[in-house]
Amino acid sequence: MDEVNVLVAAIERLRPVEDVVAGLQTLKDQGLRLVVLSNGDPDRLERGVAYSGTADLFDRVISVEAAGSFKPDEVTYRTATELLGIQPGEVCFVANHAFDCIGAKAAGMRTAFVDRRGRPFGNEKYAADVTVSDFAELATVLGVRPH
Repeated sequence: MDEVNVLVAAIERLRPVEDVVAGLQTLKDQGLRLVVLSNGDPDRLERGVAYSGTADLFDRVISVEAAGSFKPDEVTYRTATELLGIQPGEVCFVANHAFDCIGAKAAGMRTAFVDRRGRPFGNEKYAADVTVSDFAELATVLGVRPH
């Protein structure tokens, strides 16, 4: 059991991929509202975001605990929009996991798939609206000027 706890706790000490912070800052500077929706529990999520050094970039951090369901169940994404007081169609959900984009798309969100490894998305029914290779490209595709 200790090995499992050590592995799960390591999630709290992940650093963002190099381009993520600059890309998020560009999006934030352009007035976009940035929100985390994670399958992590609230305590671990709070510690992880703080450790990553990105806490000041996010307007809100939401754990799936609020929905009582894990992603990619569409109720999770709908609950997040309800908590934010917005409609799913007002969201561009960004993920590097196809399953996450598929769940968000099924819930009515627009989606951006960050494909760092050149993998096939694998779902034509809920295809991502845009596929980018990193967050710098994401900022460009979303129509904002990079720094």
